[in-house]
Amino acid sequence: MTKKFLTTFVSVLLIGLISNMVFGQSKTKNQNQDKEESKPTLIGKWKSSEAAVEFINKNTMTLNGVKYGYAVIGKTIIIQSEEGESADFPFELKGDTLIVYLSDRKVVYTRSTEDDEENPEEVFQTRPNQQNRGGSNPQELVGKWCYQANVQAQGGGRQTDICFTLNPNGTYQYYGESTSTNVYGGANSQTSDSGRWSATATTLTAYSSSGEVRTYTLEKRNHPKTGNPMLIVDGDAFVTYYQKPSW
Repeated sequence: MTKKFLTTFVSVLLIGLISNMVFGQSKTKNQNQDKEESKPTLIGKWKSSEAAVEFINKNTMTLNGVKYGYAVIGKTIIIQSEEGESADFPFELKGDTLIVYLSDRKVVYTRSTEDDEENPEEVFQTRPNQQNRGGSNPQELVGKWCYQANVQAQGGGRQTDICFTLNPNGTYQYYGESTSTNVYGGANSQTSDSGRWSATATTLTAYSSSGEVRTYTLEKRNHPKTGNPMLIVDGDAFVTYYQKPSW
């Protein structure tokens, strides 16, 4: 071979190698980018028969209009309330279908479109045919609810403060405190409880960790002055502690 031929051959070989490296990397980069773009995402609005959920960004979401922080670790969504309480929800995401597992059941969400927004009442209300199946955890009831009563009488009085929190994963916390005074002095009592809860259209059932089960009458109303949503539990009005849309 002549020196000129060898020089030409080496030049062509180097150009070919460089081209394969450059274009091969570009192709791999584009393939990875296409794969990343086609990967299903939680970001957006979702609805089920029990709740409306919107994942606003990678760490903020709303559940029936109430804002929460959240994080995704593997196949689990971790939701955190403003009080710092958190709950874990295993999930599966398949295109426009989101399956969330709550205790011993699952809730199927579908991605919302603009057409779905035309009847928001269906999003925020639990459907009656599901409310009557022995109770479930309607997500519109999730939140902290409080009752206050102050009765004054001659020589004394009584003040009662009760709050309970219904968590999205079906657990609850209850705390009550009452103070009474009379001409001989006063007394203070406190009670607390926790366990699991379920609800139908007209009842709220508490399954206490102590083993006791209690069922209360339930009605949804709006406060006559503020319009804030309330839960009427056995005749007592519990007002939402956090901001929530009216019923």
